[in-house]
Amino acid sequence: MKKNDQTILLVDDKKANIIALQSLLEKPGRAFVQSMNGREALKIALNKSVDLIILDVQMPDMDGFEVAHILRSNKKTKDIPIIFASAEKTEQQSMLKGFEEGAIDYLFKPLNPEITKAKVSVLLKFQMQKKELVEKNQSLEKSALLINNSADIIGIIDVATSKFEEVNNAFSVITGYPIEEVNGTSVAFFLGNDDRLHVQDLLQSKKHRLSFESSIHCKDRSIKWLQWNVTVKYNKWFINARDITEIKQVEKIRNYLATVVKQSSDAIYIHDHEGKIISWNEGAEKIYGYSEREALEMKIWNIIPEFLQPESQLITGRIFAGGKIQMLQTKRITKHGKIVDVLFSASVIVDTNQPPSIAITERDITLQKVADEKIRELNLDLKKNVLQLEETNKELESFSYSVSHDLRSPLRAIDGNARILEEDYPDRLDEQGISVIHKISSNVKKMETLINDLLEFSKIGKKAVRKSIVSTGEQVRSVISDISSVTRHRAQITVLPLSDSYVDHVLFNQVWANLISNAIKYSAKKEEPVVEIGQLLSGEDVVYYVRDNGAGFDMEYADKLFGTFQRLHHASEFEGTGIGLAIVKRIILKHGGRIWAEAKPDEGATFYFTVPPSDPH
Repeated sequence: MKKNDQTILLVDDKKANIIALQSLLEKPGRAFVQSMNGREALKIALNKSVDLIILDVQMPDMDGFEVAHILRSNKKTKDIPIIFASAEKTEQQSMLKGFEEGAIDYLFKPLNPEITKAKVSVLLKFQMQKKELVEKNQSLEKSALLINNSADIIGIIDVATSKFEEVNNAFSVITGYPIEEVNGTSVAFFLGNDDRLHVQDLLQSKKHRLSFESSIHCKDRSIKWLQWNVTVKYNKWFINARDITEIKQVEKIRNYLATVVKQSSDAIYIHDHEGKIISWNEGAEKIYGYSEREALEMKIWNIIPEFLQPESQLITGRIFAGGKIQMLQTKRITKHGKIVDVLFSASVIVDTNQPPSIAITERDITLQKVADEKIRELNLDLKKNVLQLEETNKELESFSYSVSHDLRSPLRAIDGNARILEEDYPDRLDEQGISVIHKISSNVKKMETLINDLLEFSKIGKKAVRKSIVSTGEQVRSVISDISSVTRHRAQITVLPLSDSYVDHVLFNQVWANLISNAIKYSAKKEEPVVEIGQLLSGEDVVYYVRDNGAGFDMEYADKLFGTFQRLHHASEFEGTGIGLAIVKRIILKHGGRIWAEAKPDEGATFYFTVPPSDPH
């Protein structure tokens, strides 16, 4: 058996039937497991990864219905599709019982080869697509968590417009600007004049990778420093920017102290307007190898590499004109010809009795550059993950299209044929026949609901979050009114005072609707169903909750609660697709919040969630 084979479990008390069925279904990429009784089949299903079970109805000791019921009751095997095989046309009531136990379809012996192969192929295809969707969504959620919880700014800038298209929560944390104010705004808005011009030049550059520093203006008018690393692709900047303000402040303090401490390990020297060195400290001697006596006979061009001298002359002119240089990364050359990386700070010294001169502070950052290179490599790996996330998004969109078009068409055909039977052959159908047709139509609608929920779940990941101040109490009462207008229920719903929230109004309508509808549904079997909606305070955060006194669940399975297709109750007890809570979790994650639940079986459940507070002003 190969790793990626699709595994089919064949269960029949007659060996000849199993051999014939396997021979009919064999094709590359499929593996088969055989069992001649129900108990052995259960052991196999629990211990092996099985994609489809073809189960004989009539078996001694334990029939197919009993086996299916046990499979559906176990969380590990409950999602394995089952096809019943019967030696005779089973009574309608018996068939309905089979469907209630979780059967997907029936095969009648002697088997029609083409129909049998077609049904098995379709079910295996759907099962594999479902597995792939679950895996991709899990990968997508992990990637989204990594990006949104990163301390570095991660985002996308359009090269043509220089506007932010996407940015993670770190931008808000560092600058104070809400994300909705950032997306669609030019990067120049946040930069000082010099940095603005520099970044505009870089946007026109043809380089595929960029690395630079800039100051950035925060919402409270403070200034911070960022180290930018950029990958250019598809006419977009994929950015990773790190807050280096504290590093800058520390370096500034060190350089300031170095100007007053002659024995500083930093290179501190002064030169006149002609470039002649007129002061040279011990730090400069250690870095460049020239003694003070040697240095006072030199000009600064002796320690500046030839390829940087034109640029250095321009910088010197700017400084003599009154400008200042702070923490400029550049290169210098030592007495022995070695190129070293330094941080360069300079300002003009004005003395009424002397011509103006320039005071310069330089530290050797060669080792720091090595460390920075390692950080750059890590950032490149992170950028690769961002690009992989984009590819995953494209694959998810392709799958959504497949679900929408490839799976809906056969459902419409089934529903249409059922209607034809009901409308064109009423005289040939008794009450039981009409009831079966209604069952078919009902199951088609359930499948359509599942497909629509899948598509909605996929779309949530692409929707932009547009936050505003929302009156949470009014929103909750509006949602309850909408639910009550379309769903009859007996629940006594209490809404306690709720703080305003700063969220996407449309997306959070869906959060409240899903949580409140679930609370009503799972408490419906109580004599006096009760639902309570309120909030708690946890530090500066507001924690909203929805509580019911319904069926509850075992906390052992709480980690499965918010996954797609995960249900903790049998479909015969409570209807649903198992996607609603996954949608809720995805919306709350997009807001940077978190969600969890507490419950006990038959004692109700409470769902808590919070979103980070934010000041839109």
